[in-house]
Amino acid sequence: MAGKKDYKKTKQYKALKKELIDDLESRGLISEPYRDKVDEYMRLWCWLQMLNDDISERGVFIEYQNGENQKGTTDNKSLTIATRVSGQMLSIWAALGFKDQAVKAKAVTGGEDDEL
Repeated sequence: MAGKKDYKKTKQYKALKKELIDDLESRGLISEPYRDKVDEYMRLWCWLQMLNDDISERGVFIEYQNGENQKGTTDNKSLTIATRVSGQMLSIWAALGFKDQAVKAKAVTGGEDDEL
């Protein structure tokens, strides 16, 4: 993929990283291991964006040709990799305590059944 985007330079990347760090700092979690996990999360976030770009560009299925008479379609491997990356991101997100915060916030606001 020629000319791939540098996601570290995007406003979205910078805003997300700042929010993660600000939240950790507000909870007193300012030591280097926490910052390293944020960096790992953000690296995975960049990879996920690249994988999503590939899926958007090439589609869910990719045509191949292994010879004159051997052609067909196969799954875009970016789908499988994106699922793994997303799962790892969720693990880091939970390990940093964001999952617990989300559950507590949902409980305080009444969750999804608020208007029923």
